Amino acid sequence: MNPVLPDEAVAFGAAAAKAFADLGGADAARRAEDDPAVRWREVAAALGALGTGDLDPRDGADALAAGAALCETAGRCALPYPVAATLLADRDGRPFSVVPDGVARVDHGDLFGEWHVARLSGPAVVAGPPPGARRLGTRLGPFVTDLVESGPAAGRPDADVALHLALTAFAILGTADRAVELTVDHVNGRVQFGKPIAAFQSVQFQLADTAVAVAGLRELAHFTLWRLGSAPGAALADALALRVHALDVARAVLRTGQQLHGAAGVCDEYDISVLTRMVQPALRLPWGAERTAAELAAAVRRDGFDGLFEHGPEAVTSG
Repeated sequence: MNPVLPDEAVAFGAAAAKAFADLGGADAARRAEDDPAVRWREVAAALGALGTGDLDPRDGADALAAGAALCETAGRCALPYPVAATLLADRDGRPFSVVPDGVARVDHGDLFGEWHVARLSGPAVVAGPPPGARRLGTRLGPFVTDLVESGPAAGRPDADVALHLALTAFAILGTADRAVELTVDHVNGRVQFGKPIAAFQSVQFQLADTAVAVAGLRELAHFTLWRLGSAPGAALADALALRVHALDVARAVLRTGQQLHGAAGVCDEYDISVLTRMVQPALRLPWGAERTAAELAAAVRRDGFDGLFEHGPEAVTSG
């Protein structure tokens, strides 16, 4: 594997970063909460200008890398839009999302009349917001919506399930990386006892731990991207493993970031608070850490898992 994204993907991510900065970065999320139409009027327009409608991560390694770079960049500014879902839209333009058992619950579900949704087991279905649907507006996220299933969708998008999980993990990576940057800036600027709190050894240790955690997540994300490109039909366990690690890293990094911000860490005047709130749907949908770990264990038992040690039924039998 090559741990570095192709130059074209890096350049695309840089163009996206400039476009999102022009929207105001995390301020776009703040404005969208006050006026949800910002998502269509400003964010969708910016994505359209970038040409994301012509980008399909299924079209090969370079397109997949570009999609990953876009999702990471979106995560860095809590972009209020379902980027991974729209990148994986089906032929009819319906965004694709992996959803929990029992309810077709997606972030920004109200933005589209129809969605193409799937679970790890069972057929894919078409779903959409019911008439007069309202966003849940809970701690799960300001734009999370429950959809109503209307019928089966064509095919069983197993590869799309893995792609959606992986691209969502890249968005989480972007959020975690940006949280570290914000925290470093804050502790360097906040003075206590006559010196920046970044000078205190305990703070330095915490920052080092978060930086190492994000670097490790980035390596695993790039490895998973390579696996998805080289063996798309056999990479579900890899995508689930990436999600498990992304959830662990995000929790630790965001907790440390908010703690080192002090009371400001829960004030929406600070971007760390906006990032933490807006990433909650990615962390909790389609499932949280425990359920994801259980699905990973089941996938390893069923399909095996490439690694340094044997896995699956053969390993249990030989042991």
